[in-house]
Amino acid sequence: MIHMQITHSELFSYLEKVFPLEYQEEYDNSGRQISFDNQTVTGIIVAMDLSPVVINEACENNCNCIITHHPIFFKPLKNISGKNITGSMVIACIQHKISVYAAHTNADAVCWDLLAKSLELTDIELLFPDKRYNGIGYGALGIYDNDLSLSDLLKKVSQILQSNSIIYYGNSSKRIKKVACLQGTGSRKINAVIGLGAVDCIITGDVGYHDAVSANNNGVAVIDIGHYASEKPIIDFLYHTIHNYLTKEMHCNDIPLMISKKEKNPMKCGM
Repeated sequence: MIHMQITHSELFSYLEKVFPLEYQEEYDNSGRQISFDNQTVTGIIVAMDLSPVVINEACENNCNCIITHHPIFFKPLKNISGKNITGSMVIACIQHKISVYAAHTNADAVCWDLLAKSLELTDIELLFPDKRYNGIGYGALGIYDNDLSLSDLLKKVSQILQSNSIIYYGNSSKRIKKVACLQGTGSRKINAVIGLGAVDCIITGDVGYHDAVSANNNGVAVIDIGHYASEKPIIDFLYHTIHNYLTKEMHCNDIPLMISKKEKNPMKCGM
């Protein structure tokens, strides 16, 4: 049977098969944020965050479905007002009948090795497995077959992730072989990684000063690539996941699908 169109609900149900909602962390609110379930999908934009820029881009490209990594709602709303940014975005989406779906920590749990693979590490292992599920968890540990200096690793990371907004802690001549990759906010796991021993470097985002100093004092270098860059591989994975679903499973080759071209890494470095 050939499907020429799909509803928002069909798309969201598929995403929930790939990224089950039960995988998300307790604080999270992945899933349907704004949902016109029975509406036919006219186009899809994938982005890190919902923003006025992304909403405008969706309207310009006749996309009535936005898939984000980060949810809009983490805490219950007391009201929806155009006087604040969250409220104004919700109102805009409803006015334009745009559905918004977020795949956050449930996607992190499925895609725990994406950053490590992107950085060309080998012998990749899951660092912090979720004991309830097989092969699901957070963080990856891998090695470089040929060790390299921290300085050369910084260049490699910058080139692969196309980011100049990188902060590092450690001696630039330090030799690096075993690397831990923590997508998103990795500070909460830095001490646990240090406790594992034999790690030369931690690559993550949102690193706190004291966590970085603690790592350095234990002989571990830290590269803070920023939250956005650390999770950009997930955006690419979401795009390809949806593309395969549309073209191979549903035979909907004519539904526009794009990664936001107007959303940019908000982290900048300046003088």
